[in-house]
Amino acid sequence: MRTRSMKVIDMAVHEVATITADQSICACALQMRLDHVGSLVVVDENQTPLGMITDRDIAIEVVARKLNPEQLTVKDIMTSPVVTATPNESMVVALARMREFGVRRLPIVDEQGKLVGVISNSNLVEELSGLLDSLVRNIHSSKTREVALRSE
Repeated sequence: MRTRSMKVIDMAVHEVATITADQSICACALQMRLDHVGSLVVVDENQTPLGMITDRDIAIEVVARKLNPEQLTVKDIMTSPVVTATPNESMVVALARMREFGVRRLPIVDEQGKLVGVISNSNLVEELSGLLDSLVRNIHSSKTREVALRSE
């Protein structure tokens, strides 16, 4: 019997670090530092995702080009349009979309387009490692049980 796929909302981070498009790159970097994250979802006043910005975007587009981060805004370097998922999508569908668009994170939006979470490769790795750990423990416990039953 096959189990249903896990939904993206089940593995999502629900407290999402966000920023608005009009903020300076310096403010953006500070927000990432304060939130201890490497990416922010760029949202409008209704919490609708407009794009994504990462620490890598800042390094590649601003620092490497020796541009002034005080004179640039998030809108100038964010990735847009943003690729999103819906809460009830399966992880298989979300992973396929991430692969198709070459993104590592998917903001999750509700029916009104409002941000309700974000899923990332690291969330998926954590979940998979937990499942693999459970599987390994199951294998060990079944061997231990068998040894105990067959040794009597």
